[in-house]
Amino acid sequence: MKTVMAIGAHPDDIEFSCSITINNLMQKGYQAVYVILTNGESGFKIEHKPRKERIKIREREQIEAAKVIGVNKVIFLHEKDGFLENNEKIRSKVVKLIKTYKPEIVFGFDPANRDFASLNLNHKDHRNAGEIVFDSVFAAKNKYLFTGNPHKADKIYFFGSNKPNYFENVTNKIDLKLRALSKHKSQFTDFSKVEGHVKKVLVRNSKKYKYSEVFRVVNV
Repeated sequence: MKTVMAIGAHPDDIEFSCSITINNLMQKGYQAVYVILTNGESGFKIEHKPRKERIKIREREQIEAAKVIGVNKVIFLHEKDGFLENNEKIRSKVVKLIKTYKPEIVFGFDPANRDFASLNLNHKDHRNAGEIVFDSVFAAKNKYLFTGNPHKADKIYFFGSNKPNYFENVTNKIDLKLRALSKHKSQFTDFSKVEGHVKKVLVRNSKKYKYSEVFRVVNV
């Protein structure tokens, strides 16, 4: 079975960026694996909880959101939220996952987006997550950089790109996307505002579709 792997810096990144594209691929016969690099414990918007409890809540929400899309495999790498680094330690973990699950398609933040037009999009964890994905996909196809049999993915779908070249029509599944996002309750004190923001972003992505998820697709 073909596999798609989506790698987010935090719980909710995948839901914002590529959940319906993944759902569409699953309907074409792909299985999907989510990889969440950090705990997401710093992005907690509701009443204060101890750190360990915040981590558990965010993990539970991510699992529930993934299930809405139909994804049952979610892997957490437990890096500290806000302190993600592109280093050998994290790359070795991601490369191992790529070699284990052998995805044809890998999703991640676009490491080329350095316009710093948005504090939320261009912050450190997202920038480093993009480089981790890029470097790990490269390393995974090399038989000498890390242990294990090499695996070459076919494509990387970079989200959060300021130079997209692919638009996925998500118009008929906008409610599914929003339902998955709504599972991240610790992030949204007023989900109606989030819903409005998401629709506004997806509308301006493409003139061809009412709502679309957009990517810079790179052949490996």
